[in-house]
Formats: sequence, structure tokens, C-alpha cells
Amino acid sequence: MLYENDKQKKMGGIMLAIYLTLIDNEDDKKSFEDLYNQNRSKAYAIAFNILKNKTLAEEACSETFFSLAKSFQKIKNLESHKLDYYIVITVRNVSLNLLKKEKEHIKAMNLSEDIPELTDETLCDRNYDNIVDCIKRLSYTDQEILYLRITLGMRYSEISLALHISNAASRQRFQHAKDSLAKLLEKEGIYNG
Repeated sequence: MLYENDKQKKMGGIMLAIYLTLIDNEDDKKSFEDLYNQNRSKAYAIAFNILKNKTLAEEACSETFFSLAKSFQKIKNLESHKLDYYIVITVRNVSLNLLKKEKEHIKAMNLSEDIPELTDETLCDRNYDNIVDCIKRLSYTDQEILYLRITLGMRYSEISLALHISNAASRQRFQHAKDSLAKLLEKEGIYNG
């Protein structure tokens, strides 16, 4: 179960009540409650996968469902797979923004410290940052397909539904994105293919 204890379960109920105050129509409130109950666990899993921190993952879920409640009139009539995709992208973006803020906060705290020693860990961090930079240089389409396939572990059939493309196209896009990333990593001296 998503909730570890009664306190967390109660807090989830309080948050749902807050989201429902943003929705006027009683039928829409019921629909949003169903959406929340069906997708909260998945949203939390996605957020935790990105943030690797329970508190930040909870915060990402709260921001995600707050955003969904605010825009519920626009999204309530989306087809099921489009709505799922919308939720995944929303929680991903919220989580990535939180991660960015968290990193900026840590960097700001470390500015006054001396330059760190070159250890395996700092070299790993530098490689990580270089890899992230390479990914950011990819097209949005390449970034999206890599995220869906690698980070979320979606199957090609799920990706094809979410992106409204064929299975073959999702495989081709993924291969193209992998090849593009490998070229950038080779150019940066991070990867020898």
C-alpha cells in the first residue's frame, strides 16, 4: 500500500479534499477523486524514481494533483491513454523541477566550500552532469522516448499508445535516440561505442 501509516493516509485524504475545492461541479469532483485514487500510486512511483526521496516524491505528487485539479476542466474529457500520458508528463516535469531546485540549493550551500578533491565519486558526478548535458542537447522527441523507455520502463506497445505512433515507430525512435546520445557521449569522451 502507498500509505505507510494512518497519519499518511489521513494526510492523503486532506490533500484530496483540498484538490476537490478547486472543482465546482459535483460530477467532476467524483471524476477527479476517481482519477486521484487510480493514479496516485503511479504518480508517486514516477516521482520517487526521479527524486529518490520520499518527502520530495510526496511533494511532487501534491503539486501534480494540484495542477491537475486546476486544469481539470480542460483535461477531463481526454481519452484514457492521453490522460495517462498527460499525468506521466506532468509528474515527470514537476519532479524534474523539484530536482533542479534541490540541486541548485545544494550548489548554493557548497559555493562557500573549497573545491572538492577529485575522487571516484566526484568524477562520477561530473560524468553524470556531462551525460545530463548530452541528453539536454538531444531533441525533445529523443529525450521523451528515452525517458519513457529507460526511466519509466515502458514497453514499446505502451509508448506507441501514449505517443500515438506504431510499435515499429516507437522502436525506431528509441534506437535513433540511443544512437544520437551515443554519438554525443563519444564526442565528449564519456563513452566508446
